[in-house]
Amino acid sequence: MSNLLVVYASTHGHTGRIAERIADVIRTHGHEVELAEVGADPAVFDRDAVIVGGSIHAGHHQRELVDWALHHHTTLARKPSALFTVCLTAADDTEESRAATRRYLDEFVEATDWTPVPAVTFAGALQYREYDFMTRLMMRLLMHKGHHPTDTSRDHDYTDWDAVERFAHECAELPADRRAAI
Repeated sequence: MSNLLVVYASTHGHTGRIAERIADVIRTHGHEVELAEVGADPAVFDRDAVIVGGSIHAGHHQRELVDWALHHHTTLARKPSALFTVCLTAADDTEESRAATRRYLDEFVEATDWTPVPAVTFAGALQYREYDFMTRLMMRLLMHKGHHPTDTSRDHDYTDWDAVERFAHECAELPADRRAAI
């Protein structure tokens, strides 16, 4: 049994739900998993693998997540590690949205000096009920412009949960992959 860490930053809670699903799936492989928000600054050095997650807001990952990964980049680079990003842009299946989500991952790698493998992006959710008034108004205007849902009385989840689970199964194999490489 391996000891894995799933650490994440979540602004409105959806990334936290994705991190929970990833941790739950990894546990089905018999691993011990600590699930922690990045603000808790969980220990990294004594883990067999680390999975890091965060969301994109206004075109950037949360500063707290970038700072945490930069602080731990040397340790992260020496052990199996993965990154998942949650971004509403990924809900659009266009070349432009794929380029944007790839750019977000590339900027994260550049800012943290850490290259996680695997690194994926999941579509997020429109969480109208979680947003403050101004954010709700801004998101509604943006969604109207892009011909997306503007019903603010409910949330709209675009996450491919099957893809999340496939990623989690892949992450569960990270410690074994490292042992095989040694």
